[in-house]
Amino acid sequence: MTTSGETYTMKKNARPCWFARAFTLIELLVVVAIISLLISILLPSLQTAREKAKTVVCMSNDRQILLAIAMYQQEWNGALPDNLWSEAAWFVEKKELWFYKLVPDYLGNPDALICPADPFGDQFDFDAWFRGAYHMSGRVPSCGYGMNYVLRHFAEPHSFNIERYPPTRLEETILLAEVGPDDEMRLMGLHGGTGSGGGTPWRDGGRLVWHDGAQPWYQNKPTWLTARHLGSTVMAAMDMSVRLVPSLDVLQAPLQGVYEAGHQLGNCKMGDCYFCNYHEYSDRMHYNFSRSKLYWWTGPAPNYPRW
Repeated sequence: MTTSGETYTMKKNARPCWFARAFTLIELLVVVAIISLLISILLPSLQTAREKAKTVVCMSNDRQILLAIAMYQQEWNGALPDNLWSEAAWFVEKKELWFYKLVPDYLGNPDALICPADPFGDQFDFDAWFRGAYHMSGRVPSCGYGMNYVLRHFAEPHSFNIERYPPTRLEETILLAEVGPDDEMRLMGLHGGTGSGGGTPWRDGGRLVWHDGAQPWYQNKPTWLTARHLGSTVMAAMDMSVRLVPSLDVLQAPLQGVYEAGHQLGNCKMGDCYFCNYHEYSDRMHYNFSRSKLYWWTGPAPNYPRW
């Protein structure tokens, strides 16, 4: 049994329990420094992993679209869905664009038409065509993927038939790609009808033009080509394969007019290549994906009247 004096002495000499568990200021600073270092090391890796995950989803979107196109072709005897363009000046309704032909019968979810890495993806509205018939309503985009515009020039008279007029190498001929650019929205028509006099390419899917950026009426360059997937873009060939294609170097290089021998839209004799006879020389300038074994067209042009 302790006396009151002994109890007082014990309490006087005892330290509070919280004092024994507390960190010093130096220890706290060391912990904060270690955490900051770990975050600085891990964040780039996490960001890269996140971007790679978006790339996987984008490639999955492309495969869904390709499957829808394949089903459409089966029902329409090999024909691709038309149209690849929509402009107020030409009185072509936006709802006639090719991707509207796929939903809902062949492509159930229109969300597959938007790349998850698209910085403007939250502004897309598939039902935008209800809010205006012509493409002057194109300030509301509907699709983030485009189709090779070469096919529009080979159409008979409205759509291109791969089964009747296959290119020489299906696996090397561009069919689809995602649409940029990623720095700003550009959604007005090319040939007027918007009150601006035209001149700015829209960003609504529909088409991939081989010579975007070469023509004088393109006020802003480049146009549709994007490198949003860590310097690459997702493209699909006419054999329905999907691949990740390096595009940053293509964007940074000047447009080219020559491919390796044997490919159309490049080294060919005058008279046997559609692009060699089409308007002025600048139309033969194009984004060059030959390093990735992808071309705007392979083989001779289909031998039937074009627009």
